[in-house]
Amino acid sequence: MLNRTRLLLYVNVALFIYSVSEMIKVLLVHNNFLSQFFNNLSTNIKTLTTKISSTITSWQSLIYLLIFALLIFLLLKFWRFTFILLEIISALLIIDYAILFIQHEVKYESLFVIAVMVITVMNIWQTSKDSNLL
Repeated sequence: MLNRTRLLLYVNVALFIYSVSEMIKVLLVHNNFLSQFFNNLSTNIKTLTTKISSTITSWQSLIYLLIFALLIFLLLKFWRFTFILLEIISALLIIDYAILFIQHEVKYESLFVIAVMVITVMNIWQTSKDSNLL
C-alpha cells in the first residue's frame, strides 16, 4: 500500500514538475539560451514525428504513454540520480531567471513559481531522506 511518506513524495514531485513547466513557459517568451534550446528541441522532435508513417502515428499516443511509464519507472528505480537531475533542472531555471532579471527582461511576477519550485525540492529531499531513498 501507499504510505503517507510516499504519497507526500509523489505529490511534491508532481508539484515540482508543474512549477518547472510553468517556469519554462515564462522563460520561453524571452530570447535566451533556454528558449533557443527548447525551440530547437521542439523543431527536431516535430520533424522526427512528421517522418513517421501513418500506421505508426495511429499508435503515437500509446507509444508516448509507454515511454512516459518507462521514464517514471526509471526515475523511481534510480532515485538518487533523479534527485540530482531535479536539483540541476531547478538550478538552471533559477540561473536563467536571475540572468533575465538582471537584464530587466522579467520582473517579480514569477518569483512565486520559483519559491514553489525551491520548496518542493526541499520537501522532496526531506521526504526522500526520511524514507531512506537517499
